[in-house]
Amino acid sequence: MDFQPLLQAPEQSAGEPLWFIFQGSHLLVTHSEGPVALPDDAAASHLGDVIVRRHVIGQLEGRVCHGIEVAAHSAPPPGYAFAGLRALFGRADDVLLALAGRALQIIDWDRTHLYCGRCGAPTQLRTHERARTCPSCQLVVYPRIAPVVMGLILRDHELLLARSPHFAPGVYSAIAGYCEPGESLEMALKREISEEVGLEVRDLQYFKSQSWPFPHSLMVAFTCHYQSGIVVPQPGEIEDARWFTPDALPLLPHPVSIARQLIEATLSLMKSRYHALH
Repeated sequence: MDFQPLLQAPEQSAGEPLWFIFQGSHLLVTHSEGPVALPDDAAASHLGDVIVRRHVIGQLEGRVCHGIEVAAHSAPPPGYAFAGLRALFGRADDVLLALAGRALQIIDWDRTHLYCGRCGAPTQLRTHERARTCPSCQLVVYPRIAPVVMGLILRDHELLLARSPHFAPGVYSAIAGYCEPGESLEMALKREISEEVGLEVRDLQYFKSQSWPFPHSLMVAFTCHYQSGIVVPQPGEIEDARWFTPDALPLLPHPVSIARQLIEATLSLMKSRYHALH
């Protein structure tokens, strides 16, 4: 993906703009039960009078990406509808969906930082960086990113998977939780695993990360190995947690999520090692 973050649109661009138009947290897309597309220039112009805020997000292969918020209850243009990003998994282009998540986080940050958190004065957008500054006390506020650690625990030929009460019915995933102030990623993961399922782990190995705009997380995924303990789900946080073998897995998260990618990559590695030994 040839994407370049920008604060202002260049004087010339190589293609038609890309419009990421939001009403609250819902993105404007073509009205369809199947695959959807972003609005065209005509649809974007249709909403010109109800724009609340707008930002240049960057440039994708020469096409300028605009993040726009329109007023609540504004009617979508004919042939379009507003939809939550989760509902668009598998129905919208993955690259565009990732950029929509970026646009939503910037819009949400701008909306929620109009006033200084220190003195209450109105803030102003900076022109040279993605930030808002307070002209009264000089506080500078950047877009918030909340790091979330995720750990897939291995024990011999088994995986520890758990389900949270807010998951879709039957879906299990890896353990995850937010970092706390002063923690490293490794410290946070060990704490979350201990709190949520009562286990101690070792040999943490980084997998990869993923921006997750619900609302402004950075998911950082690891594999790790069981060291000690008995699985005890944390009341109110974990409905169920258990060891699964690769041939008897529960329902898993959507393929677009880093949790699914972590599980599938680990399963593939486990299978290759099993075949190498046999």
